[in-house]
Amino acid sequence: MTIKATIDTFKGSVIKINKGRSWVDLMPVATLALLLIVMTIGSPRFLTYETLIILLAQVATLIMMGIGETFIILLGSIDLSIAPVAAMSTIIAAMLVPSLGYFAFVVAVIFGMLAGLTTGLIHTKGRIPSFIASLGTMGIWTGLAFLLSNATPITISSADSHFLTWVSGYTFEIPNVIYIMVVALLLTYFIETYTAFGRYVKAIGAGEKATFVAGGAIDRYKTLAFMLCGMLAAFQGVIIACIMSSGSPRAADGLQMKAIALVVLGGTAVSGGIGGVFRTFIGALIVFTLEYGMNMVGVNSWFQQAVYGVIIIVAVALTIDRSRISIIK
Repeated sequence: MTIKATIDTFKGSVIKINKGRSWVDLMPVATLALLLIVMTIGSPRFLTYETLIILLAQVATLIMMGIGETFIILLGSIDLSIAPVAAMSTIIAAMLVPSLGYFAFVVAVIFGMLAGLTTGLIHTKGRIPSFIASLGTMGIWTGLAFLLSNATPITISSADSHFLTWVSGYTFEIPNVIYIMVVALLLTYFIETYTAFGRYVKAIGAGEKATFVAGGAIDRYKTLAFMLCGMLAAFQGVIIACIMSSGSPRAADGLQMKAIALVVLGGTAVSGGIGGVFRTFIGALIVFTLEYGMNMVGVNSWFQQAVYGVIIIVAVALTIDRSRISIIK
C-alpha cells in the first residue's frame, strides 16, 4: 500500500477522534490566558519584559524533554527513561569537555540516540509494552549515571567555561537558551508536520492496526520516535550541564513528571494521534507560569510535585479517547 493510503487512513481516524474535541483543544490556551490574568492581578509586575524572558528561559530548561515525549505520546506510548538519559548526558558532557571540547556535547547526544534506540528495540522487537521497556532502561541509565560519577557531581572547571557560553551566554541581552528553544521548536514542528515520519507517528497513534494494514512500517517509525526522544532528552542534559557548569546523576530529578505534564496539559492525547510540539510549548508556559505563582506564595517544592501529579491525571482524563481499547501501549 502507498503512503497516501496510510495518510488517508490516518485522516479518517483523526476525523473520528476530533468529534467533540473542539472544547478540549481550546482548553490549554484558555487555561494559560486565565493563569496570566490571575498572575497579573496578584502581581502587577508579572507581565513585564524581564519576567517574560525569565519564564521563557525556564521553559527552555525542560522543553526538549517535553518535545521528545510528545512524539512518543503521539504514538500512544510512553517513555519513562528521559530523565535518567538527561542526567547521563550531563555526566558525559562534564567528563569529556576538558579533553574533547564542543565534541563532548555531540557524544552526549549520540548517547541519547543510542539510549532511545535501545528502548525502541526492546519495545518493538521484544514486544514489550513501552511503559515496561522504558521503566527497565530508566533503571539501567540511573545506575550507570551513579556508577560513572561515583554518585557525586562532576564540575566543569572555569578553564573550560568558554565551551558553555553557547548555551549559558546572552545574545542581544536575550539568553542563548531561548534561541536554541525556538530553533528546536521550529525544526521539530517541521518534522511533525511536513515529513513522512511525523505523519506516520500520528497515523500509528490514531490507528496502529489500520496503519499496519495500509503498509506502514510500524516498528521502524516507533524506533525512530524513541531515538528522537532520547536524542532530545540528552540535548536537554547538555543544556542543563552548560547552565549548571556540572554533571550529576541527580541533575534531572523531578523533571520527568514535569515533562509529561507539559505534553498532556498542552492537549496531546495519551491515546495517541492528536497533539503536537506547539501544544507542548503552550503546556510548558502553563506549567512554568503555575510554578512561578506557587513559588511566589511559598508553596513547598514537594507539594508542587503533587500538583503536577494531579495536573497529569486531570489532563489525561480530559483528553483521552475512551472509545479506543488500547490507551498506553
